[in-house]
Amino acid sequence: LYMQNTSTDNSFDFLTGYVLQLFEEHGLSDLTEEQKQLYVPQLLSHVERRIGIVLLPKLSDEDRETFVSFTNKEASQEEWKTFWYEAIPTFEEDVKNVLTEFSDSVGKILTKIAA
Repeated sequence: LYMQNTSTDNSFDFLTGYVLQLFEEHGLSDLTEEQKQLYVPQLLSHVERRIGIVLLPKLSDEDRETFVSFTNKEASQEEWKTFWYEAIPTFEEDVKNVLTEFSDSVGKILTKIAA
């Protein structure tokens, strides 16, 4: 999936805040910037992949073409947001479900890091 490169991909930018919130919820708010630079991109990559696995199959052929064109032109965060909400009526619910599942599994890992 394309969504692995978070430095140029704006399709799921809101997830960075979510991942940082996960750290806080699991007692890792005192991570150094160096540690955050190490762990945040890894977790973002995993959660973006999981979201992509759920969402991409739901796209119509036309929406898949739009997706490809957006990735090729590095669309803005606003363009991505509009795209996802128009292409998938259940976008918000689907993402929340993935994030809840992800939070449960990653919480176990983060608890081990904090120990």
